[in-house]
Amino acid sequence: MSRRVLIAIGIVFMIALGGYLPAVSVAAPAKPITITWWINPWRIAPPGFPADKAPTAEDFPKWASDEFMRLNPGVTVKYEVVTNTGFDQKIAAAILAGNPPDVLRPIGFKREWAKQGLLEPIDDYFTAEDKQDFYQYAMDVGRVNGRYYLFPWNNSNNGMGSTFLINPAIFKECGVSIPPLPERGWTVDEFMQIAQKLTFDRDGDGKTDVYALSFPAKELLVMMGWMHVFGARLFNADQTEVVLNSPEGVRALQFIVDAIYKYNVAPEGAAGMGIYDSINMFHQGKTAMGYGGPYEIGRIDRYVKEGQLKEAFPVHITQYPHLPEIGPIAYHTSGGFVVFRQRDAEKKKVVMDFARFLTSKDNMALLKSLLYVTARKSVNKGLYKGSTFEKEIDVYTRALDYGIPYFGTDITTDPIDKHLQAMFEAALGRTKTPKQALDDFAREANKILFKK
Repeated sequence: MSRRVLIAIGIVFMIALGGYLPAVSVAAPAKPITITWWINPWRIAPPGFPADKAPTAEDFPKWASDEFMRLNPGVTVKYEVVTNTGFDQKIAAAILAGNPPDVLRPIGFKREWAKQGLLEPIDDYFTAEDKQDFYQYAMDVGRVNGRYYLFPWNNSNNGMGSTFLINPAIFKECGVSIPPLPERGWTVDEFMQIAQKLTFDRDGDGKTDVYALSFPAKELLVMMGWMHVFGARLFNADQTEVVLNSPEGVRALQFIVDAIYKYNVAPEGAAGMGIYDSINMFHQGKTAMGYGGPYEIGRIDRYVKEGQLKEAFPVHITQYPHLPEIGPIAYHTSGGFVVFRQRDAEKKKVVMDFARFLTSKDNMALLKSLLYVTARKSVNKGLYKGSTFEKEIDVYTRALDYGIPYFGTDITTDPIDKHLQAMFEAALGRTKTPKQALDDFAREANKILFKK
């Protein structure tokens, strides 16, 4: 039997099994090839995963590695799940040592890597179908000087800074109507009026048992989301100066402080709160609203399966409140996989094929187990149709239509993040007024970023 016939039979067999057909060939490479890839923790359920169990961060990368090796004899795939804490430091050290992974899902695309020649351009590996199927803005995330460097994958984040979650049972208990579909939007004034009704003493002991929401000062995506609501921006229009201490910024931060100390719709102690403190308050019914998108709905189910939460409860997604003169706003991000420079032409071919495998239609659809939206139009079209979460996904994607990049900019804010956090902590802890905190931050940030 000829080699061509054997390959054809193999192709038919894999299609029958619903497997992935490699973009280049099913023939083994001329020599053994080892691919390394790093990914931060994504609790994706691979095909056939038990529905009554919560996937770990290892399940998807192990399955993807094993499946690609099964389909590509002669190829070894070694994966590593890298924790979010210290992720950027680990990859920076690997780059400095000249030994980065072949494939990486970066936490935020680093344009400087492409400019420094560290990444492979991938224009030639986008098919005509890909270019029609991927959202253009998802492709543009990885576009540098007219070339593409990122295989798009996810078309959303966990919803921090993008949308709210609400507990409809508490809304009903307080006689409060949920903002109407399809957008579930509300103005800042409407939001504050509702927030006051959602804050109450349930057991009659004279102490507040349920707050409308919380403000986690240590979660910058959430806090900067609030700043954008009022029209504040981190940088000026030409991105040459930090201007968060603008009148809009002061108004935004004063609103947050007043929500805690004047209107009492959020608990004190916000200066010491991180996002998991906020999430836990929501899960425990201590706040009527939390932060996040579809992924955070999935977290409730996972926590129940893991025994961290006694029972699941229904939630709805709403937008951040907005000022009519500014309009709705949300964070919007697309992520994916980059390929670091390859010295060997045959290995480069295989590595690119692996990146295409990870971002194929079938494998991208696995993001549904996280309630994520994907970067492919064709996959999203029917991914949640008929699902319990169909309306919530629709509200979320509508919010993303108002999306802006994290912090409203593509500039890396890492050097000033700790100062930004300190600013929120000082204002929410009332050790400084909002204006003092913002002025001190802007002065320090401008010294660091722009030598001003």
